[in-house]
Amino acid sequence: MERLAGWLIRDKGTDYLATMRGWIELEGVPRGLPREAPAVVFGERTEPARLTVGKIEVDGTGESGTRRRPRLAVRPAGHLSTASGLRRTAREWLVERGFDEIALPMIWSRSEEYGAEEFQLAHSRMDGIDLRILQSPEFPLYTALAEGLDRSFAFGRCFRYEGGDGAASSEHYLMEFEQLVFATTFEGLGDCMAQVEDLIRTLAKAVGVDLDDVDFLVSAPEGMPDVTATGRAVELERVALFTVPSTWPAAARRVLVDRLEEAGASVIALEGDEDALRRGGAEVRLAVETGDATAAAVHRILDTAASYVMPGNDISAAVALQWNPAWEAYLPLEWREDEQSESAYPVRSITSRRATDPDGNERIADAELYLKGIEVAHVRAYADRTQFAENLGRAGIADPEGRFGYLIDALESAPPGMVGMFVGWERLLTVLEGLLATQEAQLYPRDGTGRLVGDAGPHAHRRNRPPAAGEE
Repeated sequence: MERLAGWLIRDKGTDYLATMRGWIELEGVPRGLPREAPAVVFGERTEPARLTVGKIEVDGTGESGTRRRPRLAVRPAGHLSTASGLRRTAREWLVERGFDEIALPMIWSRSEEYGAEEFQLAHSRMDGIDLRILQSPEFPLYTALAEGLDRSFAFGRCFRYEGGDGAASSEHYLMEFEQLVFATTFEGLGDCMAQVEDLIRTLAKAVGVDLDDVDFLVSAPEGMPDVTATGRAVELERVALFTVPSTWPAAARRVLVDRLEEAGASVIALEGDEDALRRGGAEVRLAVETGDATAAAVHRILDTAASYVMPGNDISAAVALQWNPAWEAYLPLEWREDEQSESAYPVRSITSRRATDPDGNERIADAELYLKGIEVAHVRAYADRTQFAENLGRAGIADPEGRFGYLIDALESAPPGMVGMFVGWERLLTVLEGLLATQEAQLYPRDGTGRLVGDAGPHAHRRNRPPAAGEE
């Protein structure tokens, strides 16, 4: 039996225990208790934010004896228990596979990968040295691999404010965020993508979502090394994915596609021919491209369709299907002309290994994983010394030896097949917990103000959470 102390609160007919870690919903609370009072609750936890009550000890039931409810207790933080368990699950998964935990620095002489603005650090004892707060663990990890470190992982802090349309529309961009990074050598891009998939399936299962029967689609040019394309190549950040279950009849498919096209969307089948859009009997993944003016209407149609479950279907299986795990692999080396980027470089990456596709286009050996339309992971196959030096020249970086000489020297004897895997931890928690925005995955917003996240309320941490297995 578990023991929890907090503030007993009855709100709109439901009982809660408001603790410093968030609101815990209580089942089986006996009648006759005060509406608000300090309490100790004994019971069995059925999920991170719910407890079945065994007994309650209430303190200070009289008006004169009631203490003031702590302000922090009314702030939603119920996801913290789940996040703690997921962090432990991730560590166990990595250690079992021979990855050693390491610590990476939070400051570096240069940290930018994309040429975007960096946060400079002034230090009274480091006068004359140009230090930057890391935008990502990219260069320390790359250096460590080049010096011979293998199969390692770290939970690292990153500092990068990303503006533009993404920040305004999706609310998944943060000034300060956390990455789970793990790396290895002598392995290809596809092998490491498979490792990330296995980790994601393990973490999803820990929150009651079984992805074992859900395919991770790979959007990539045909004929690239280490990676097999399983669907038509599309730019995943520009489309919404929707998976039509095999149980949907042809009539339901036609209605969905017709409504999307009437709303101004372009719909393509990522697997199979175009007839698969309207033909029954097979599961099909749709890529739905919208314009700014039609995005809201299209997403309403998709949200409604995702809630439509055929009679007899497993609800938890339907939820897992609509997570739509999909990789976009082997991105173009050059930025697209219409692509919004704060990069000062004409190339997408200066550390990635380069490859040429069958059509003669140069690409980088990178892969980005999207869950529910949110990029949650990035796999990068690193360039060797020759290609890294060439990449610096392509980027037009002045004084490459002065800025990156330490890494160029280390790459002289670096092991082959160096790969880094980066998981945006708060973004992944956002998907796993069913939160609406990545800011909600953090107790404190990462803007340095010290404010707590969100408005007070018992259900704030449970909004839009997918049902757990067996839950409706």
